[in-house]
Amino acid sequence: MSEIESLRKSLALSSEGLSSEDKKRLAVSAITTILAALGRGVGTFGEWEQRCLAASIIALRASKYDDSRSLARRALWPEENRRNSGVARLLLRPGMLTIPELTRELKIAQAMPPRRLQAAA
Repeated sequence: MSEIESLRKSLALSSEGLSSEDKKRLAVSAITTILAALGRGVGTFGEWEQRCLAASIIALRASKYDDSRSLARRALWPEENRRNSGVARLLLRPGMLTIPELTRELKIAQAMPPRRLQAAA
């Protein structure tokens, strides 16, 4: 099994029934692990990975922890499962194009308090 396959499997834990804070920890851990692995050259770091990881961090900021983790894991999808149309809606974000920039943005998002849903009037 390749290192990237092992990484994919290690991030496949279910978050069902976990508290919001635990889901946030799982999402942050997934993003951190993926960024570190890509930084070591475990996989390629191209437009697909940029878009998925940037979208993952944006979802984290919005307290959408399951979505955040799912988007981060998508960055590791095998080539045959990638469709440009599926990731085209995830925009490339200025300041979120390199691994160091994404790492910086992750730290900022991690420090943000959870968003509270406001009741409709």
